[in-house]
Amino acid sequence: MNFEAIRLQSWYATAQGRTVAHLIGVALAKWLSGQRVPCSFGLGYTQPYLERLKEWTDALWGAAPAEMGVAPWPTGAANRIALVRPDALPFPDECFQRVIMTHLLEGTQSPASALRETWRVLTPGGRLVVVVPNRGGLWARRDATPFGWGRPYSPKQMQEQLQASLFIPRQAQYALFMPPFAGERWLKGANAWEKAGARWFAPLGGVILCEAEKVVYATTRLTAGRTQALGASRKLGVPVAENRDTCSWQRREL
Repeated sequence: MNFEAIRLQSWYATAQGRTVAHLIGVALAKWLSGQRVPCSFGLGYTQPYLERLKEWTDALWGAAPAEMGVAPWPTGAANRIALVRPDALPFPDECFQRVIMTHLLEGTQSPASALRETWRVLTPGGRLVVVVPNRGGLWARRDATPFGWGRPYSPKQMQEQLQASLFIPRQAQYALFMPPFAGERWLKGANAWEKAGARWFAPLGGVILCEAEKVVYATTRLTAGRTQALGASRKLGVPVAENRDTCSWQRREL
């Protein structure tokens, strides 16, 4: 299960929560920098990271599962966070170019359904950025923080979950190397821990960040005039991967 929104809001208001939001936010910003899109969407409890996301999008909305509850955002302005069912989002197809998902997959009852709905509302070529607790990290072993609740993931598990929902994983990294302690001396050394962890003990990071793309493969419809007799040789276009990021069409005899 996930923390309720009010508990998450209270935790992120602590010194430890603010430090965590900063460290994960810096990692997210490296991926988002220079990639401005017309419309973005945050799903789960994403409020600590929406301000950074706002820098790289023209329109921004958020939503949280009904069982989590909602904490309004932004402060001092009209609320842009709604209560939804993650497996039945109230948005039309292909309406967002980017989705960020935090504090959701580890606690939702059906991660696959949430990811398939996210795939539906993304435009072709749109990107999903997911933050989940790392199964091999220290933060998943302490239930005093939100990352110690729910279902943690390994990188392989996250990759397979995305692929099963028709996403193409593009990049992944570990973050949050600071030990999960709230003492002042631990928090003061957070940036140093982050640099050392990324270099020397990356698999022990507290969270995994994954970016995946919605790729839609098109086919050419055969018209009646081009249909040949059963058993005859036909030329069809089939996708052939040239590298991990592109796909071209090649003619083959079938």
